[in-house]
Amino acid sequence: MRKMKSIFHRLPYWNDSNAVRWSWIFLMIVAFFAIAGPFVANEKPYYIKLDEKKYYPLFQNISEAQLSQLHPDHSPVRWRETQFQSAIYAPIPFSHYSIDLKAGAHAGPFDAQPSIRFRHWLGTDPLGRDVTAGMIRGCRVSLLIGLGAMLLALLIGVPLGSIAAYWGNKKWRLSWLHVLLAGILVIAGLYTFFIPISIGTKLFALALIIVCLVVLAILFKKFKSKRIAIPLDQLIMGLISIVDSFPALFIILMLLFVIPVKGWFIVLLAIAVIRWPVMARYMRAEVYKMKESNYIKAAQVLNLRDLYILRHHIIPFAFRPVMISFVFGVSSAILAESSLSFLGIGLPAEELNWGRLLAQARNHFDSWWLVLFPGMAIFFTLIALYTIGNAMQKEPSVIVDGQKF
Repeated sequence: MRKMKSIFHRLPYWNDSNAVRWSWIFLMIVAFFAIAGPFVANEKPYYIKLDEKKYYPLFQNISEAQLSQLHPDHSPVRWRETQFQSAIYAPIPFSHYSIDLKAGAHAGPFDAQPSIRFRHWLGTDPLGRDVTAGMIRGCRVSLLIGLGAMLLALLIGVPLGSIAAYWGNKKWRLSWLHVLLAGILVIAGLYTFFIPISIGTKLFALALIIVCLVVLAILFKKFKSKRIAIPLDQLIMGLISIVDSFPALFIILMLLFVIPVKGWFIVLLAIAVIRWPVMARYMRAEVYKMKESNYIKAAQVLNLRDLYILRHHIIPFAFRPVMISFVFGVSSAILAESSLSFLGIGLPAEELNWGRLLAQARNHFDSWWLVLFPGMAIFFTLIALYTIGNAMQKEPSVIVDGQKF
């Protein structure tokens, strides 16, 4: 028990208030169902015994058809209908994709149902799928896309924001040869992206182009030519302005039609494309403040490499405001994913999550459970993330070289 308490106390801002504690507890419950979802809600039993033979369908990946071939006397074998000698089912004996024809569509939580053991405690959707299993599946989808999209946005925004602020418009200089090679790389990359070939071939061709250009740059490293200043800050801020000028839904639809890969990855990528400018702006503002500090100037006088200064003396101290934006961004990404699922965009039609459950209630207003339970899950997840984000904002600033960051 003491070890459990010590683990909880290590969570950021756990001792800040009761609201933060309950927020962490709720998020840990969501994370548990996201990780252990297939073992909590699954139509396959943990263990069955049939004709004195023992099977572990959930762990052996054995299907009903295979069992029907092995035991023709019981054919067709059905997980919920066949009378096994003994069986151990998951707490929720339904997968998010399994359809219960006996209970039927729009079975309410309080309606009479065929069996207590195979009861749908939160009702069914218009296809007869279990809402509880869909809610558990929604935990995984929401956290995967929310965290994944913001991590990708962080990986894009933090380096670009740091580069824009530290090098500015005049500090980074390249020879005409390197500028020419970079231009060739951009043109070749765009051409490779739009030609009608498989995604694997595109990646291989792009990697081959990059290797060839790097080899050329190394071979002509001693090539002397006039160096020109590259306005990195202007270029990156211009790119941010372009991304911000387009409506988010337009960017998502454009990526859906352009990129050949479909499914959750395209939704994750689309949300990351929308959110990385926020990360870049926060990082740019913090690095701008810190690069004028005396200890940074002292590091530059010592001829430390710029990348070393950024990695060890600037980014660790400038990262806290970005992490606050990251926490708020995760909640925005979850809300965006739910909104896209509500509109029927991005994820496959058979994928069941919180937004898709809400969307199914549009044509069936009497199915109140399709609104209440996923709506509460989205609401409390966003509230929990916002509560933790607000606690991070209240933390005292870090003082470096007499300045607050």
